[in-house]
Amino acid sequence: MSEQPWTIDSIAHALPHPVTRQKFLTETNLTPVDQLPTVLARWVRFIEQWESGREHAEHLRDHFREFGRLPAEYAATVIDMNDQLQEDAQPPHRGAA
Repeated sequence: MSEQPWTIDSIAHALPHPVTRQKFLTETNLTPVDQLPTVLARWVRFIEQWESGREHAEHLRDHFREFGRLPAEYAATVIDMNDQLQEDAQPPHRGAA
């Protein structure tokens, strides 16, 4: 993102998939106000990590399209997603309505 400060709208528009965007909006709407800075910071980190890997992913995609395989030096790794899967499975925090 540019030097502009993040807003809820800019975070939502920067998310890569509609399902992710909806999860963000739901979580933001249901988070108690005093916890919003922590939740928003986590989503900004997610976007920054996503964007930092975009160029590499596009290179791999282009290579696969051209040669029908990934580069020989590419090595896939198994990532332990257990913590992220557990976090994603948690229902959003509900504030008083």
